[in-house]
Amino acid sequence: MNELVEWFCRNYPDLKKLMQTCEHGEGDINPYHIEGDCWSHTMMVCKVAEIKGVSKVVQVASLLHDIGKPSSRKVKPSNNHVLFFGHEEQSAKMAKPILDKLAEYGYIKSSDIEYILDLIRYHGLVYKESIDNLSKRFDQKFFCHLMQLGECDKLGRFHKI
Repeated sequence: MNELVEWFCRNYPDLKKLMQTCEHGEGDINPYHIEGDCWSHTMMVCKVAEIKGVSKVVQVASLLHDIGKPSSRKVKPSNNHVLFFGHEEQSAKMAKPILDKLAEYGYIKSSDIEYILDLIRYHGLVYKESIDNLSKRFDQKFFCHLMQLGECDKLGRFHKI
């Protein structure tokens, strides 16, 4: 995991900086992410993925799952909550050229790119749909990987709830 994160930091310093300056909001502004910025959350998710020893596809998805948050960040005027609607799809779109580079580098197989993009694209469903519905919607392997990514995402944060 460290090799992957170091590679990302060397090759995408501007994206790392955007994530570091993209605040989730403090305290009551975003009760689901009181750890601060998107980069801190992502590093926490990656650490959980490393500790749990998840597969390489889930590790890569862990690093890239929220890269679309800076461009989708909005503040809800009624309560000042920070929201990231559509960040999953934006993250998948932004991840494609990064995954292409990872495949060129030999870190992942080209055949895994679409699979990882789908993990990124659908990672928000673990908060919106029941486990039963998700297990019926996806094949067993993908469902297991999606649940692993969801668990890493949930554990890689501090929250009030």
